[in-house]
Amino acid sequence: MANFPPSFLDEVLSRTDIVEIIARHVELKKSGSNLMGLCPFHHEKSPSFSVSADKQLYYCFGCGKGGGAFQFLMEHDGYPFPEAVEYLAEKAGLEVPRDTQRQPGDEERQKKAYDLLSRAADAFSRALYNQGGEKALAYIKQRGMPESIVRSYGVGYAPAGYGFMQKVIGNDNRTNAQLEAIGLLFKGDHGYGDRFRDRLMFTIRDRRGRVVGFGGRIIGEGEPKYLNSPETNWFHKSDLLYGFSEHRDTIRKEKQLIVVEGYMDVLALAAYGLKIGLAPLGTAIGERQISEIFRLCDSPVFCFDGDRAGRQAAWRALERMMPILKSELSPKFLYLPDGEDPDSLLSKEGEEPFRNRMNSEAKPVLETWLMGLKLLAGQGAEGRARMAKKADTMLATMTDTYLSQAWRQEVEQATGISLKRHLRHASATPSSAAESRSVKLNTIEERFLAGLMQKPERFRHLPEVAKNFFIDNAGVKSLYMRAFSIITDAKDSNTDIARQLVQELPDDQAMISRWVNQATVQDIEYESLLLDMEANGIRWRLKRGPDLSESVLLQKRLTELQSQQRKLTEQLNETGA
Repeated sequence: MANFPPSFLDEVLSRTDIVEIIARHVELKKSGSNLMGLCPFHHEKSPSFSVSADKQLYYCFGCGKGGGAFQFLMEHDGYPFPEAVEYLAEKAGLEVPRDTQRQPGDEERQKKAYDLLSRAADAFSRALYNQGGEKALAYIKQRGMPESIVRSYGVGYAPAGYGFMQKVIGNDNRTNAQLEAIGLLFKGDHGYGDRFRDRLMFTIRDRRGRVVGFGGRIIGEGEPKYLNSPETNWFHKSDLLYGFSEHRDTIRKEKQLIVVEGYMDVLALAAYGLKIGLAPLGTAIGERQISEIFRLCDSPVFCFDGDRAGRQAAWRALERMMPILKSELSPKFLYLPDGEDPDSLLSKEGEEPFRNRMNSEAKPVLETWLMGLKLLAGQGAEGRARMAKKADTMLATMTDTYLSQAWRQEVEQATGISLKRHLRHASATPSSAAESRSVKLNTIEERFLAGLMQKPERFRHLPEVAKNFFIDNAGVKSLYMRAFSIITDAKDSNTDIARQLVQELPDDQAMISRWVNQATVQDIEYESLLLDMEANGIRWRLKRGPDLSESVLLQKRLTELQSQQRKLTEQLNETGA
């Protein structure tokens, strides 16, 4: 991972408006001092997702996700941290410091590679409509694909024979080597040759919409029927989904996603207004791809042919899904009638009946699993034993212990056989450090910290005793004391403590974001909280049994605090706050 200078990260964030980043995906409305909307990370009917334009932090009070602009791109769009930084830096017009690159010249090579891939996509698109592309174009028209879809998704044609790429891009040694590195040429005994020849070409983009590779379908006879770009520094087949960048926003907006088997299925769905389809790149879907799918939608429909091959593909997808299934996810499986695919069904039924089929015929994942187990196991007592044994093996891969227990009960009921109990350590469940942190705070402590983060200048006026408020709470002690240091070193009172803490303590960013996005802690409430914090600290010290002289002083101070609190309560009652 690149090591970006803190000053550069600060500059990127200072030029980034998190509201603009989030508003592309979430409809935000003013609510008090913050903005509220439906959380893009989980399904909800009433808004619990808050964005602080002032502090540039977001937090969902429903699912607990929170952070800044970098974290949103990582959690929501799946960017690795370096790519999130580079993306926002590019938007802000900043050049990434060269010393953060892995190797000298890496950035230049990367830009050149993306440029060549984009130029190749344009060349394939033009070739589809030029002389020699008639056969591929006829196939596209025969499949009922409108030209608008063909052009917007970058469908093209790789001409038969050799030399096309060299003709349109260049034939010098350096260019040939670059084209080989990005998977468009191969080097044989007689020099360089085109990898894709006489194929209908599908442009494959990464999550940022950059062209990273291609899938090619043979026109006429030949093997293999489908050919993908080879693995390169830019193209990793197991990480990519066809249609991801094109359909991501629609999927999140409609909260619908259908996983289909091939490129043409995705395009057919889009042609009928269903821009919610994704497909693996010609091979069985993998765990990383399924994780990406669940990031987009918690209730995707996995669509397969109803024949034996389709059911086998569905079973493989289900097996890969089990380690990452959670109780809040509700995937479904849809089997199409024999001999049908999404393309053929859409041409017969149209968009609305197909949507209805998704809603009414798709089976929940548990039902699909139980049916698959029964088909695998067979009949009789031996079949029930095989079913229980297979179920036991698969349940051992699950990391959500509650879901695993629920599924185990269903199998035991179906087979009449008690299964083993697989105990898993909590660390087996993959989760971010921010999500796994559990910090215990009472209501007063929670609101007090919210008040400080919302108005950091309050740190300057805290009494000396305040430094001991969280001395026995390891979860927030270091964060709290670091905030004191920041405000002490700050040259002015406008220092954004929350942003600096998020950068220095990324594991705590969800907690910091929660405080920032809470209902505003007004000054009179903050004064009351400060009194309560000191009073609670004194009560804690009195319980530890101090000597007599210290006990007398503490009791006297507690009485003073209680008197001040009563006066504040009277003020609150008078103002109606």
